[in-house]
Amino acid sequence: MIPESFSEYFRTLDELERQAIIAELLSMSTLVESDVDQAMVGVQDSRSINCPSCHSGDIRANGKYKEIQRYHCKSCNKYFRETTGKVVFGLKKGNLLKVYLYHMLMGGSIKHCAEQTGVCVQTSFDWRHKILSAFEQAVPEGFEGIVESDDIFFLESNKGSRELPRKARKRGGKATKRGISDEQIAVVVTCDRTENKELRVATRGRISKKDLEKVFEGKLEKTETLCTDTHRSYTAFAKSKELDHQKFNVSKGQRVKDKVYHVQNVNNTAKRLRQWMKPFNGVATKYLQNYMNWFMILERIKSNRQRLKAFAYYAFAGQYAWQSWRMIHQSAIL
Repeated sequence: MIPESFSEYFRTLDELERQAIIAELLSMSTLVESDVDQAMVGVQDSRSINCPSCHSGDIRANGKYKEIQRYHCKSCNKYFRETTGKVVFGLKKGNLLKVYLYHMLMGGSIKHCAEQTGVCVQTSFDWRHKILSAFEQAVPEGFEGIVESDDIFFLESNKGSRELPRKARKRGGKATKRGISDEQIAVVVTCDRTENKELRVATRGRISKKDLEKVFEGKLEKTETLCTDTHRSYTAFAKSKELDHQKFNVSKGQRVKDKVYHVQNVNNTAKRLRQWMKPFNGVATKYLQNYMNWFMILERIKSNRQRLKAFAYYAFAGQYAWQSWRMIHQSAIL
C-alpha cells in the first residue's frame, strides 16, 4: 500500500535511505530538464531548457561558472545559468537546503523546519513556497473523453497580512454571510478517466460561465462528454462549447447514467482535498493555488514507483519556480 503523503512514506524509511533521497533531490536542482528526463523515463514528457526571460528555445551554451552551465538567449540577448529561475536560484543559505528538505519531507511545520534548519521563519516560509510554485508545471495540457468537473469553496483568508479589509476572526472562523458569497473562494476541480486532474482557483463567490471559459481555455478539444452538477453556469458553458453535457443532482439520488456517466471521481477528489487541507488550519488566499498544485502532484504520482524522482522533477527542475513565487508573493488577493 502506498502512503497518501510523502511524509508518511518518508518516515517509514531508515536514516540511510532518507539521506539518499535528500541527495537525489538535491542532485536534481542543478540539472537541466532534458537531463532530468533521461533519468526519469515515463515520469514526464521530454522538454528542452528555455530562456527564463522570454521562454525562447533558441539558446546556446556559453561556458560554465563555478561548474554551473551558462547560456545565451539569441532571442532576447540575455544570459542565464541552468539554475536561473529554479528553486535553488538566489538562495543565500543554499547549504542548509539539505537539512530543510529533510524536515519538510518529515512533515514538519514551517516553524519546526525553521528551528531545525537554523533559518528564520520567513526564510522557511519562502523556501517552502518556492518549491510549491514549481508545481505549477504539473497542470495537464488538456482533458479527453469523459470529463468530470465540480466547484468547491474555501473561506477567504488574509492570513499573514499586516492590514485587513475586515474585522479579524479567529483561526477556523466562519463567514459572516450565509451560503456562497464573496467571502468564499471557488476552486474548480476537474478530472478525466485517464487520471488527468486539475484544481484551479477561479473566483470569489459563485462561478460564472466566464470563469469556466478561463479555467478550461484550450483544454477541452478532445472532450466527448462533460459531467457536472446542475449549476446553470456549467449548463451555459457546455451549450456555448456544444459539448454533450450530463447533469447530476446528487441530493436527489442522481448518481450514474447509462452505467458510464457520473461525477464520483471528481467528488472523491474533492473529499480527499478537504481532508488533506485540514492540518494547515487555513491558508492565505493568495497562496491557495500553490496548495492546490501540491495536492495535484500527490494525486498524480501517488501510484508511481518513481514517486520521489517525480517529486524531484516537479520541485527542482522547473525553470519558472522563482518567477511564479515572486508573482504570488507580490500579488493581491483575488
